Amino acid sequence: MAIKIDVGKRDGFPFKEGKYKNSKVTIDVGIKTRRNPNIKFIDGIKPNIYDDVKKQTGFNYQTAVPKKVKKEVNIDKSKGIKLRSGQKISLTQKIPNLSKLLVALEWNLKNTTQYPLELDTSIFMVNLNNKTEEKDFIFYNNLKSRCGGVVLKADHSTGLLEGFDEMVQLDLNKIPSHIQKLAFTVTIDQADERNQNFNLVSDGYFKVIDGENKTEILTYRFDEQLSIETAIVVAEIYRYKDEWKINAVGRGFKGGLKALCDNYGIETE
Repeated sequence: MAIKIDVGKRDGFPFKEGKYKNSKVTIDVGIKTRRNPNIKFIDGIKPNIYDDVKKQTGFNYQTAVPKKVKKEVNIDKSKGIKLRSGQKISLTQKIPNLSKLLVALEWNLKNTTQYPLELDTSIFMVNLNNKTEEKDFIFYNNLKSRCGGVVLKADHSTGLLEGFDEMVQLDLNKIPSHIQKLAFTVTIDQADERNQNFNLVSDGYFKVIDGENKTEILTYRFDEQLSIETAIVVAEIYRYKDEWKINAVGRGFKGGLKALCDNYGIETE
């Protein structure tokens, strides 16, 4: 069965496709729209000519993909550890209950004059062979892992999701033994077509939160060394002997989602 990126999230225009070998994954790089249902598009408009779209329809892409309005949430940050890129610590030693973890990401986006700027979070569940099976690739069209241990856009019913740009619900006790690490990544949607990169992103933070008592375990700034990159491996949570540890990776890539898939063993053309 093929994974198609993105079904249901992009509409209104034709799209290009990039197919992965063996027809495993298809990336739709068409325009992604989150819009009010009463906004209408004119058929036949070229997908990347934003000025023509605005001229013919009055449709403003800057307001079509609005910034998320984050609410204030109560989290105890008094004992949170501040990591730097490249540091590793044990989660098992820091958190008694590994079934109620939350990974939270937040960032600020600089204003762009022509195109909207949108970031997507994905999680690669990497096996013993350092590969990721298509069903273990968690993204906006496959929000929940088969084991139930990784759920994108969920928060263990804590209400904390509304306080961040992105959140991942984790239950490390449910992760099957053949999965060796979880790689948390962020990409810029249509970065090449829109001439965008991480130079337009500031104040990017990755946080691990104990969802049981709403306590921040660690935080680290992941965007400080980024500029022309269009994708980043933010962090990896991995097995080490009988422990779960975390590595603040902070490694950027220029090739977007394709580069990340290549890095985690999903072959691409």
